[in-house]
Parts: sequence; C-alpha cells; structure tokens
Amino acid sequence: MEFYQQVITDEDDIYIYFEVIRALRPASILDFGMTLKRMGSISRQAMHCEIPRDTRLDGIDFCAGVNLPIYEQIYDRIYEGHGQQLPERTYDLAIYLCIPETLGLRRLEYVSRHAGRILFDAKTASFTDYFVNRYPCQSLQVGERLYGLAVTDGGKGV
Repeated sequence: MEFYQQVITDEDDIYIYFEVIRALRPASILDFGMTLKRMGSISRQAMHCEIPRDTRLDGIDFCAGVNLPIYEQIYDRIYEGHGQQLPERTYDLAIYLCIPETLGLRRLEYVSRHAGRILFDAKTASFTDYFVNRYPCQSLQVGERLYGLAVTDGGKGV
C-alpha cells in the first residue's frame, strides 16, 4: 500500500496527536507525514480538539502528488518529504506518527536536531530504539497503544 493511501483512522493516534499539542502548547510544530492530511481533516481540528491558529504548523509531505488547496490553509508551510530541501528552523515539537520505517529512519537525525520534543509511535521498534538510546523519553499510553515523547536539545530552549 502506498503511503498516501494509509489514511489515519485510529482514534488513539488522533487523540494523542491533539492531546500532546494541547498539553505542551508548542509555538511551532513540524508534522512529518502531514497527519491532518492523512486523517482527512479539512481544518486544524478533530475530535473536539483544535490546534490554535497562532501555532506555527509546518508539514513534511511524503505524498505531494495528492494535494488539496485546503492544506495550504491548514499548514503554514509544506515541504516535499522526498526532496532534500527541509526546513533549517527549529520547532518546539515534531510529530512522528504513523510513518513507515522506510521513510522515517533516514529522517531521525534531522528531526532530532530540529525539534525540542518529538512525539513518536513506540510500536515502531527502530524509532523507539533510536530515541530511547539517545534522549530522555516519556512513555505515553492510550488504550493499548504506546507512544513516546523524546526530549532533545534540537529545539534550543525547550
């Protein structure tokens, strides 16, 4: 199955996405894989949760060929995930959910240098091993699902 066909419908994934943003209140977010796009969301909200408009929300799009103009309104900036041109700025939070290992492994070092905190899916062993062996991590559980929140020095000031 192609990455763009992997729609996010798991309520635990959607809940943790918004709950971590609500709890941390980051000023800037880097969303790997454009989670809101893969949820089918047409705004910055779902499940009675919302990302404030004054929060900078940039997306890394791994399926740039599938695009709707609404995502240019939801995201402040969209970067093509397969290209080499990724943002050099730092973010308070990076979201690394539902990313296939084949896409995600080569971006782990980049995201660690550019985000102060990283929310990741703990069911992907290689992601968990990478973050747990390098950074302080907090385990987060929603139902039966495990997630991790890594604290890096990439955000410079978190």
